Amino acid sequence: MRIAEHWSELQFSLECLNKGNAKRQFRQAIKYSWGGLCAYCRCQRATTLDHIKPRSKGGCNLRSNLVPACVECNHSKGSQSWLPWYREQPFFNKVVEELIIEWISNNYYDSEDDDEPRFNRGTAICSDKSEIRSRTNEPPCVGEDCATAA
Repeated sequence: MRIAEHWSELQFSLECLNKGNAKRQFRQAIKYSWGGLCAYCRCQRATTLDHIKPRSKGGCNLRSNLVPACVECNHSKGSQSWLPWYREQPFFNKVVEELIIEWISNNYYDSEDDDEPRFNRGTAICSDKSEIRSRTNEPPCVGEDCATAA
């Protein structure tokens, strides 16, 4: 079974047919992934989810942008970017920083801040010649990347 990136993906499974149960299961799965502890301080129980890239700065509700956090860390971070804030904390730990970056990189995430890692897995059109198939039965293409047919 694949991991849901957004809570709505759970809504139509056989386990969750309503929005509330899907959201609850989605949030619990994120907390469970971190052992129920705050992703930042790693010493308190996570009772909230924190947006790595704050919603006020264009962050989304995808799994890759959410980590479990205790109330203290969540309120302390507020709408700051996670990396500069985390590096200033007395509980800063390089290993935990790497874990958070790994969490982000295992999913879809694109940061606009220059001081944060960038992970963009957008699709690119490949126009390389292939020996496996020919373009004889394909319509001619128009546009910058030949993405649309004539």
